[in-house]
Order: sequence, then structure tokens, then C-alpha cells
Amino acid sequence: MLQLKLKQAAREKRLTAAWSQPQQGSTTTWKQQRNWNLTQQLYKSNAEQLHQELRLLLLICVLAGSAPLAVFPRCSSRVHAAVQHAWLLALYIWLCCAAYLELADGSQERNNLERNFYIFESVTYLIHIPCIMILSMRWKRRIAGVFQAIGEFDLVCGYIVDRRGIRRFVRHQLWLLLIFASCCIPIVLSHRDYEVCKSLVNLSTYVLPNILSAISFVLYYSLLQGISLRLHRLANALQLELQRGPSTRRAELQKLRGQHTRLLHFTKRVNQTFGVSVLLLYVSSLINFNTNLFLVYKAIEKPGKADWPWLAYTILWLLMHTGKMFFILYFNHNVQQQQAHCAALLSKVSAADEDLLETINHFALQLQGNVRAHVACGLFELDYKLIPALLMTTANLFIFLLQYDITFQALARAINITAF
Repeated sequence: MLQLKLKQAAREKRLTAAWSQPQQGSTTTWKQQRNWNLTQQLYKSNAEQLHQELRLLLLICVLAGSAPLAVFPRCSSRVHAAVQHAWLLALYIWLCCAAYLELADGSQERNNLERNFYIFESVTYLIHIPCIMILSMRWKRRIAGVFQAIGEFDLVCGYIVDRRGIRRFVRHQLWLLLIFASCCIPIVLSHRDYEVCKSLVNLSTYVLPNILSAISFVLYYSLLQGISLRLHRLANALQLELQRGPSTRRAELQKLRGQHTRLLHFTKRVNQTFGVSVLLLYVSSLINFNTNLFLVYKAIEKPGKADWPWLAYTILWLLMHTGKMFFILYFNHNVQQQQAHCAALLSKVSAADEDLLETINHFALQLQGNVRAHVACGLFELDYKLIPALLMTTANLFIFLLQYDITFQALARAINITAF
């Protein structure tokens, strides 16, 4: 009888265990699913917050062809994409027509050399603008993932988005563009004797393409500025951790190292994405800078025949090309400076623990390694070291243009003498 009761109790215990085990597993699975959903909601909320702060810039970039319309989740359908493609096609056709009308205008007194310079300048713009548009359309399906990745990184690392800082930075960049356009419009109107149609054609040929390309680079500057700020926070966290001395946590250093790896990879992807645009900008700006500098030299050489509105327009053009080339180096240099600061902090540490010392050495090697994160199309590094090379190229091009002008004038005189 006792054995029967024991068997019955054991059977009930097994049945209870069999029923309770799935319930506990399902409860655990439900909690994990709930935590995962909550984490995803936080990622999405952080990404949406960043998207909201850049909303004005993204809207301007969509109109300028620097970002796909799918950057706004509600406008990711094929109909919206077709509308944007039609708009960008019409915009590019207008730029081509304006360039043709401007260069075919016979009312302007230009010699053949100046005409060739302006033709080349217009062609560089007509090549650069469609490249920006095509590259931006390629990110139609991946642009949402970029904001999601940034939001995830900020949430994991505890980085709080500075709303005022983002707005202030974007506002300053857009104000620079507005000041440039405001200076160009009255100068062009004065140079064109206040003829509205011809002034509009001139602005569409030279000013509008530069504004469109500059808008795309405002987005590029914003990304690099965000990377620099996050690296600055990482450097502060690293400094606080190293100040703990012997109690420095190896796991915390490995965590910071992982964050740096992700930021470095993101920097490399940003420069790879904008690499073709950066290369075209440097080629066009460098050549156009030298041609405009040469034309200013020719105008100063003969001050009695100088057209002062045109001279002011050309000087403004020189400042614009210089600013575009410098800003790219400036923001990339800021990112590299933060990496150098982290490397300097690690170089001053001496740890007795072998595991900790190994982690520090690996982190330092990662910071000092050249992974070509700041390279445009694999051709040149985006750093202040590029400035001497640009100055040397400028000097060589200016000498070439002087020699070309002398040869051109000699040939023109010989042709005139032969004609007589």
C-alpha cells in the first residue's frame, strides 16, 4: 500500500514537472522577446530623434538631389521615387540648357582663351552634379539603416544627442551657402547690366551647380562632425578609466576599443560613399581656382580695362573654391585629432597586469594603424598634409597657364601678320 502511494506521488510529481517546465520556458522566452522589443523601440526612438534634428537638411538634400526621397519613411514608394527622378532630370536638363545659352551668348566680350576656360568650368559642373544624384539614389534602400545604426550605437554607448549642437552646426553651414548666394546675385545682375534673363542663365550655369554640390557636402560635414563628437566622448571616457590606475578595468577598455572600431569603420564607409564626389570636387575646384586666379592676374595687369563687378565675382569664386577644399580637410582632420588624442592617452599608461597591458597595446596599435579611413577613391589622404601638394599643383598650373597665354598671343600675332 505504501509503495502504491509512493508510485502515485512520483507520477504526480513528474506530471507537475512536465507541465511546469514549458510554462517556465515560455515565460522566459516571453520576457526575452519583451526585452528585445523594448530595445528595438529604444533604437528606433533614438534614430527618429536624430532624423528629426536633421529634417530640414534632409529636405534640402532631397530637393538638391543629394539624398533619396526614401530618407523619409512615408515617401519610400515607387511613385515618390519616380517623382524625384523626374524632378532631378528636369533640373539637370535646365542646367545643360542654361550652360549652352550662357556659352553661346555672343554679347559678352571674351577672347578664345577665356571662352575655353569657361567651357571647361561648365563641363566640370555638368559632370559633378549627375554623379552626386546617381550616388545618392544608390542609397535608397540603405539610408534608413544608417540612422538605425547611429541610433543603436548612441544608445549602447550612452551617447546623448545634442539637439542644439546639431541644429547650430547645420544652421551655420546653410547660412554660409545663403551668404554666398546673396553675394553672387547682385554682382551678376550688375555685371549683366541688370538683365534678368541673362542674369538667371549665368546664375544657373555657375552658381546653382556649386550650391547643389555644397548642399551634399553639408551632409558629409555633419556626418564627420558627429563622428568627431563621439570620438571626443570616447576619449573622455578613456581618460577617466585610465585615471583609475591599478584598478583600471580590462572589460571597459575592450568595450571602448570596440566602440572605436565601429566609429573607424563608419568613417571609412562615409569617405568611400563620398569619395567620387570629393575627387571630382578637388579636380574641378583646383582647375577652376587656377583659371580664375589667372584671369584675375590678367585683369590686374591691365587695370584700365578691368571690369570691376566681374573682378569682384571672380574673387568671390576664389574664396568659394578655397573654402570647399579646406572644409573637407578640416573635418577629416578633426576626426584624426581625436584618434591621436586617444593614442597619446594610452602611450602614457604603464600597467603591471599582463592581460591589461596586452589590451592597452592592442588598443594603441589599433589607433596607430593606417586603415585608410580618410582616403578619397584610394588616391590621396584627406588631411592637412594635402595642402602643400595643392599649393605645388597650383603653382605648376599657374605657370602652365602663363606659358600657354604667351604662346597663344604669339600665335595670334603671327596669324594677324600673315593675314596682312
